[in-house]
Amino acid sequence: MSLAKTYTPNEYEPSIYALWEESGVFKPKGQGQPYAIVMPPPNANGNLHVGHALGSAIQDILVRYHRMQGYDAVYIPGADHAGFETWVVYERELEKHGQTRFDFNREELYAQVWDFVAKRRGDMELQLRAIGVGADWDDLVFTLDDKVIKTVYDTFEKMWQDGYIYRGERIVNYCTQHQTSFSDYEVVHKNEKGKLWEIAYPLIDKVGEIVIATTRPETMFGDVAVAVNPNDERYKDLVGCKVLLPIVKREIPIIADDYVDPAYGTGMVKITPAHDPNDFEVGKRHNLELVQVIDFDGKMINVPSQFVGMTALEARKRVLAALEIDELLRGEKDIEHQVGHCYKCGSVIEPLAKEQWFVKMRQLADNAIAAIERQEVTFTPENKGDVVIKYLKDIKDWNISRQIPWGIPIPMFQSKTNLDDWRYSTEVDKKEIVVDGTTYRREEDTLDTWFSSGQWPYITTDYLDVGKLAKYYPNTVMETAGDILFAWVARMIMLGLYRTGQVPFKHVYLHGLVLDEKGIKMSKSKGNVINPMETVAKYGSDALRMGIIASRSAAQPQAFNTGKVVAARNFCNKLWNIARYTENLVGDRTPAVSPQLQSLADHWIARQLDEAAQSLDRQIATYHFAEAGETIYHTVWDDVADWYIEASKVEQNIDMNAYVLDTILRL
Repeated sequence: MSLAKTYTPNEYEPSIYALWEESGVFKPKGQGQPYAIVMPPPNANGNLHVGHALGSAIQDILVRYHRMQGYDAVYIPGADHAGFETWVVYERELEKHGQTRFDFNREELYAQVWDFVAKRRGDMELQLRAIGVGADWDDLVFTLDDKVIKTVYDTFEKMWQDGYIYRGERIVNYCTQHQTSFSDYEVVHKNEKGKLWEIAYPLIDKVGEIVIATTRPETMFGDVAVAVNPNDERYKDLVGCKVLLPIVKREIPIIADDYVDPAYGTGMVKITPAHDPNDFEVGKRHNLELVQVIDFDGKMINVPSQFVGMTALEARKRVLAALEIDELLRGEKDIEHQVGHCYKCGSVIEPLAKEQWFVKMRQLADNAIAAIERQEVTFTPENKGDVVIKYLKDIKDWNISRQIPWGIPIPMFQSKTNLDDWRYSTEVDKKEIVVDGTTYRREEDTLDTWFSSGQWPYITTDYLDVGKLAKYYPNTVMETAGDILFAWVARMIMLGLYRTGQVPFKHVYLHGLVLDEKGIKMSKSKGNVINPMETVAKYGSDALRMGIIASRSAAQPQAFNTGKVVAARNFCNKLWNIARYTENLVGDRTPAVSPQLQSLADHWIARQLDEAAQSLDRQIATYHFAEAGETIYHTVWDDVADWYIEASKVEQNIDMNAYVLDTILRL
């Protein structure tokens, strides 16, 4: 083969990748110490984003490096059904045709989304190949494969039998736009300007009134008490008295509870157990009634007729107007407070009381904390281990119910005659089952995607079934984005310890968010999303991979820099020219494997290459990928191209030229 004068990556990269794949170089060799990385599965429904390019480049560097070092290395690819993410996309498709989810049953919707994803799944896999990912494609796992569902159900059954999974009514984070609940880690909290209104509640047992402070007057219809701190001397004599709830004229008691902060507002707070998680806990302690006044569609219910059907914000304005008319509004203050939003559509999350399936987290979290403290799993950056421990110490029980049809169905059935009687069964394709003469009705919710993804390392390696890849569990490294440290990494550690007794991986490397070139977070609405495929088409995949790791530190959000990609493209051109020059020198000869060092230049470049190899070993061992890129760049450009190639033209050693080219290509 004679190299062309000009390097045009798109003429060569696809055929080179095809050659690699056909020759089986990405498959484990069966010899050497196991080294494994499992790909964080990209969304099977969508195209890759530039964050995938960064993560896959780092993962590929680690696997290729260790394969060349003699390890029995494997890079296991995956594809994610991305439950809620995909469902949001498909709902938009339904809207385009004037349809909603309520026009179909669960089976019909599941089949439709399956076909929708299947048509697009191949695009993602082709794109991963286009950016040079050296994965073992024969072992790709889709998160809805039969073996995934089987393992997930086995875990669910075990946790149900062990008492970790329970069904209970609690305040959940609910998106009224998508009509599904979320776990705490899926809610985006934003610091927003708001109002704190002071409202008078007339006393019944005494002459006078009390004044409560609230940011949500529209929920007052669901008030069942007013609470004060038991140590607040101002209100000790009022505990046990009753007040008249404005507008609805309902009597509610004044109670004492340590939850109340005497310094906040007036030191008196309305208790609305159906719409606030803290109030819910107060309600449980005092056996208070749940009065739901905002429905799951975000509209007002169980309220006076003039408010029925309004949105919460519409009702807020009407309530304030009514309080003004009744002369019960005592003032308002400007405040800044944290408001929860749906991470997908941005709508305000409604705290609503709902029966859901939960996982008890305390023991699982304590086991994970102990493993991290024993250094069974380490982190880059190192401080992220402490960050995970802090999160796990404060963790709440995990809501694993999702009110969407796309995903793994919850394998539980409820008795039609005894609503507290639940049965585990994997016959989720049936709406009803009969057990010992009792008819049980299927649970219609699906599992949180993170419940299945949290089992990814031992599912992909078939560890529990002692499959052919079982020796790769625990994985060597989990490389992933820093923003899913809690949602995914922490849960993999907890579930891995629970099912296998081992941590699922030995080290966690976190890469940071890739921002746009102005340092702004990318989003489709802003129109600043960088498509990695466009970059590959323009500069080549090697240039993208080298450029995207340049000057980048672990877990740090950093801007995408086209200039770095251009510099990497120029580097590839330089390497191409070195290869062309060497090819012309060598011709049809077979160069010596161990050339004789003849000139000072030969001795010098041999030393430089040896030092570069040692530097690379240290840098990759410590996950300093940007520094490794710099080492390669300056070794090839400065030492080889600018110095040795020129010096060798004076004292030519063709075997040494061939050796230098071979060495830098391996580097």
